[in-house]
Amino acid sequence: MSFTVTGKSSSSGGNNKSGRKSASLPPETVEYLKAWMMSPEHVAHPYPTEQEKAQIMAETGIELKQLTNWFVNNRKRIWK
Repeated sequence: MSFTVTGKSSSSGGNNKSGRKSASLPPETVEYLKAWMMSPEHVAHPYPTEQEKAQIMAETGIELKQLTNWFVNNRKRIWK
């Protein structure tokens, strides 16, 4: 038997790298994070402490890696 491959397989459900899902954060979580970052006490130094990270994760339900990535990406966007 011989097989001919003519295109990408979409059996995994999309074009995600290594099977990871590409899900954005819920809108209410994004609003919470934006409000935190842009608040007067944080806008000059938008780096949450470990305690603040724990509080944000508890209130939003996101994981530490998601939180860290969101802050990295949004500091880049704001400081362009």
